[in-house]
Amino acid sequence: MILPPALRPGDVVRVIAPSSSFDPDPFERGLTVLSARLGLRPRMRADVAARWRYLAGDDARRAEEWREAVADPEARAIVCARGGYGALRILPAIDPAPLLARPKLLVGFSDITALHALLNRAGLATVHGPGVTQLPRLPEEALQHLEALLRRSAPPAGSAPPAPGAGLVGRATVRPGRASGPLLGGSLTLLSHLAGTPYAPRLEGAILFLEDVAEKPYRLDRYLTHLALAGALRGVAGIAVGQLTGCDDANAHGADVVREAILALGVPAIEGLPAGHEDANFALPLGARATLVAPALGEGGAPRLVFDGWTDGGGAA
Repeated sequence: MILPPALRPGDVVRVIAPSSSFDPDPFERGLTVLSARLGLRPRMRADVAARWRYLAGDDARRAEEWREAVADPEARAIVCARGGYGALRILPAIDPAPLLARPKLLVGFSDITALHALLNRAGLATVHGPGVTQLPRLPEEALQHLEALLRRSAPPAGSAPPAPGAGLVGRATVRPGRASGPLLGGSLTLLSHLAGTPYAPRLEGAILFLEDVAEKPYRLDRYLTHLALAGALRGVAGIAVGQLTGCDDANAHGADVVREAILALGVPAIEGLPAGHEDANFALPLGARATLVAPALGEGGAPRLVFDGWTDGGGAA
């Protein structure tokens, strides 16, 4: 797996809108965070704020925007404006080869899971993290974590996860154990929609990260059942569950539904990672090697994901 070079202060980053359109105010404030707080130089097309139905412009505009961002010789990263819907529609127009030859960091989450899956499958690590419009709502700890992850820097001396760049602590163990492998996943909805397509991530031997928003418990059940029936979960090494935001109803809790499906897989699993659709959306390096630690009752330490190799300065994981 290729790890793109770390970002440095003053680096150019291309901002793209491959999914839904966005509101201008949080977008402008997010650009300020990129420049004034993270020290980066955002660059974008003049029509980045285009709207076509529920999309950020038609498919041709969004696909061309992607190709221009990849081809920009000065840009070191591609940061998505937001998620929503639409990335699936441009997958056939995306060739991962140029990014494998000249790697750049891709940053985004939610609908951007489709782009992560394509690039991770091709052999490039990416960053599951806040889009531009979410940056103004990010708490300082999550911003520090994102900055360290983008710069592949070591955590502060003597600190423990969730120190920036080192890993994330979860709320609870679902099934005890320990597992290592590439960290893959993102939105459960998108992963289910990708199953059976040539863009679905290969999950055998992987640590699977799952999160979602505004999905009824029965829909979470449907997505997990679909993945299981498609054979997509066969050989998964471990499961790490992030935020399931607004996924409860009067009859069931989304977390209970997901927990039940995970237990049936019989692999080490943790839940409650601070990553997903809430304001405290801590970034994850998808495609890079991670270790999942799920302590049993009475064992020391917290349930956690450790991002192995991400801060070693190397070019592959």
